[in-house]
Amino acid sequence: MTSYFLLFAIFISALSFMKTDRQKKTNLYLLFKPLTTVLIIVFCIIQPPGVSALYKNLILTGLFFSLMGDIFLMLPSDRFISGLIGFLIAHLFYISAFSGVFGWHLNLIYFIPVFLYTAFLLKAILPGAGSKKIPVIIYAAVLSVFLWQAAGRFDFSLSRSAALAFFGAVLFVISDSILAYTRFTKKFLFSQELKMTAYWAAQILIAASV
Repeated sequence: MTSYFLLFAIFISALSFMKTDRQKKTNLYLLFKPLTTVLIIVFCIIQPPGVSALYKNLILTGLFFSLMGDIFLMLPSDRFISGLIGFLIAHLFYISAFSGVFGWHLNLIYFIPVFLYTAFLLKAILPGAGSKKIPVIIYAAVLSVFLWQAAGRFDFSLSRSAALAFFGAVLFVISDSILAYTRFTKKFLFSQELKMTAYWAAQILIAASV
C-alpha cells in the first residue's frame, strides 16, 4: 500500500513540475523537480531487496547522484557540465549494479545496435555542442555501456529485476537523447514533457528493480 501511495505522490509531483515549468513559476519549479526524484529514492528505500543488499545500495547511490544532476541542471546559471558529471557518476553505479551479480555481459548482439544508435545521436548533436563536445562524448559512451549492460543482464537472467532495469535503461536513453537534441540541435513541441516523463519513468523502473 505504501508503494502505491508513493507512486501516486511521484505522479502528482511530476505533473506539478511540468505544469509550473510551462507556466514559468520558477519557485514551484525548483521545488517539484527535486521532490519527484526524492520520492523515487524513498520508493526505492522501502522496496525489499529482491536481488541483493549490494544491488539495492548501488541503485540507491545512483539515484542520489541523479538527484545531484537534477539540481545542477535546474539552477538558473548554466551548470550543464556539473549536471552531466552527476548523471555520469549515477550511471557508473547503475552499471556496477547490473554487472555485479553475474559479471560483465559482453554480448555483441546488444553492443552493436547500442553503438550504432550512439554514433547516430552524436552525429546529430555534436555540431552544436561547441566546447562541450568532449564531455558529451564521454557521457554518451558511459550511457551506452549502461544500456548495453542492462540489456545483457536481461538476456542472461530474464528476471523481473532485469526486465525492469532494462526498460528503465531504454527510457533513460530516450530521455537523455531528447535532452541532448533539444539543447544542441533544436527544440520541438512537448519535448520537455516527453523528456521528463521518460526520465522519471526510467528512474521508477530502476528503483523498482531492487
